[in-house]
Amino acid sequence: MIMRNLGVLGSLLTNRSFCTNKSNVLVYNYKTKTKEPLKCNKLLTWYVCGPTVYDSMHIGHASCYIKFDIIRRILENYFQLSVFQVMNITNVDDKIISKARALNIDPLKLARNYEVEFIEDINLLNIKQPDIIARVTDFIPQVLNFIQNLFDKDLVYSADDGSLFFDTTKYTRYGKMVKVPEIVPHMFKKSNLDFALWKATKPGEPSWDSSWGPGRPGWHIECSAIASHYFGSSVDIHSGGIDLLFPHHENEEAQCCAYHNVDDWVKHWIHTGHLHVGDNIKMSKSLMNTISVKELLNSYTANQFRTLCLLSNFKNDLEFNDSTMDVACGVLKKLDSFIANCYAHLNTYNSKHIPDITLLKKISDIENDILINLADNFNTSKALNLLIELISIFNKLLTVDFHFNCSKLEVIQALNLVVKTLESFGIDLSRSKFKSDAENSLVIDITVNFRSKLRQLALQSKSGISKQEIFELCDNLRDELSLANIIVQDSKISSIWRHEKIQAKKN
Repeated sequence: MIMRNLGVLGSLLTNRSFCTNKSNVLVYNYKTKTKEPLKCNKLLTWYVCGPTVYDSMHIGHASCYIKFDIIRRILENYFQLSVFQVMNITNVDDKIISKARALNIDPLKLARNYEVEFIEDINLLNIKQPDIIARVTDFIPQVLNFIQNLFDKDLVYSADDGSLFFDTTKYTRYGKMVKVPEIVPHMFKKSNLDFALWKATKPGEPSWDSSWGPGRPGWHIECSAIASHYFGSSVDIHSGGIDLLFPHHENEEAQCCAYHNVDDWVKHWIHTGHLHVGDNIKMSKSLMNTISVKELLNSYTANQFRTLCLLSNFKNDLEFNDSTMDVACGVLKKLDSFIANCYAHLNTYNSKHIPDITLLKKISDIENDILINLADNFNTSKALNLLIELISIFNKLLTVDFHFNCSKLEVIQALNLVVKTLESFGIDLSRSKFKSDAENSLVIDITVNFRSKLRQLALQSKSGISKQEIFELCDNLRDELSLANIIVQDSKISSIWRHEKIQAKKN
């Protein structure tokens, strides 16, 4: 693989260990419509189509980036691939200019404000930042060089206003990713399929000088120029939402193959499905049915929304509604409760059971099945179902006092598998407070233990009145602790607690 500007990458890749093993991962490729073995060298290169920063990110966009984050974590955590990821920021665009004009603000300043908000949002959602975030306005020389190369190959023509277009009729392999629409006459282009490489300047718009006159980059050329700057003539993975398949990714592939003189520029095209909000309606700014990330987090946690994304394959459309979120919240609650029960068992119970070989083998089989399913086009839904199967087995061993009727070895193995899997998927268990600081845990332990002793006194008391009063005090304390996201569960002989964020009530 040819790498451009390896010096730029070299400083960023210092001390990074690279996997030399071939992965057995199958990935669905929209170009071939089949699952194909993931092909990459020691370093997996990945280009992500980033946002056009003219407004706040909505959860349709967020679901796309979460799914890519899950795939990246799987490749790194399960298949030990070293991923180098680049994402662009489109910070000059018709929509940005139009909104800036309406608000009487500089377009680049508007874009910068929304770029900062975008980074804040992906951090709130526990999405790993790409190794490089590249603004298109920082790559104008690369864009101009790219256009000049295509111009020299007679693949570019100039419109009456000075804008430059890619001539799809002269690139014979145009349409290899999708069946393109029929060619029809166009007002100022040779073909309706031709696309802008350089947009001639208009009054009040940002512009840069070029040998063809002042202007700004077209949309498709920016990704091609940025990705080629870092990765050269071959990219392992290129990803975006399914709505980018045509024309954006078709146009990228065409101009990059022409620029690099190659038959295929991208090895694996990965596209996520749409997010729908009732009645199979796509979430879209144009439909004015969007929910911002911060609005989402007023009702749900980042972990709960990520769980929703995990419950279906990345390439499928995703339904967002009360019903699907209830399912996601229920799955996460079941996982959280199991982890809490395991910690309670290990911290308080001295088991005399000997290890059960059959149970240990079942845990190992489930772990192996999880790996097999993740290697099959990142089947996270099946992986979660396997964790639920494991939890169901252990819940049958759970006694009335929240202890498992097995040895600690099985509990440790099962706990490690659940925790490792969730963390590898980007579920932030620190937000579930299982890893809360020791001082706070000690305070809660003391409180819950004191309450447990009060309940025991009530259970042993022969005075009905005093017993009822004590129970009421205990219940009041339990309810008050729940306001602080501390959930207390009682049995006849003990009590346990866990952290759990209470879902906000909907009006």
